Amino acid sequence: MPKYCCKMKKIFFCDNSLRELVNFREPVFNTFARRGIKIKLICPENREYTPTEKNVSVEPIYLSRSGMNPIADFIYFCKLVKLYIKEKPDYVFHYTIKPNIYGTLAAKLVGIPSTAMIAGLGYVFSNDGFRSRIGRVLYKFALRFSERILVLNQYNYDFVISEGIARKDQVILLKGGEGVDLNRFRIDCKDEVSNDSPVVVRQGV
Repeated sequence: MPKYCCKMKKIFFCDNSLRELVNFREPVFNTFARRGIKIKLICPENREYTPTEKNVSVEPIYLSRSGMNPIADFIYFCKLVKLYIKEKPDYVFHYTIKPNIYGTLAAKLVGIPSTAMIAGLGYVFSNDGFRSRIGRVLYKFALRFSERILVLNQYNYDFVISEGIARKDQVILLKGGEGVDLNRFRIDCKDEVSNDSPVVVRQGV
């Protein structure tokens, strides 16, 4: 995370889902908001959400998460460019494949520094179809314009560098992951379970 973020007045978080953005990164953007930075969440509005911090707002923008329609993707890209020009954020954090590609390109076009998060390599790298190959080309082209690229494990770190997706000086490995808010995602042992039984609990969705 750039050290000069604390000097900024407006930061955007761009994702393909409001639900995931809030569930997994609300503590991050709320921390910025409490420092007086205006935060805007740029994503499809697929859940009801009332920000807990006054400096946080939502800008709904349609995005087909898994669609491969180039016209729809171009429209999404144009909407981001228009929004970035209008709002002039100081910095943008992009998450997931399409925001990483089109958001990074939009930010570069407007002259806004940005960071891309690669939480997982996804279908673009797990498949070898024509559309996936096109996606990989777009990924390689777009991410060269990202100031920093965050990855969560050593495999992804090595992969994006060895495949030429990113330069080594761009990539930051978050060795401990992004972290988990244990007050929100916690184990509630109301029922007795065997010590040999694994228990998986998902809360706060």
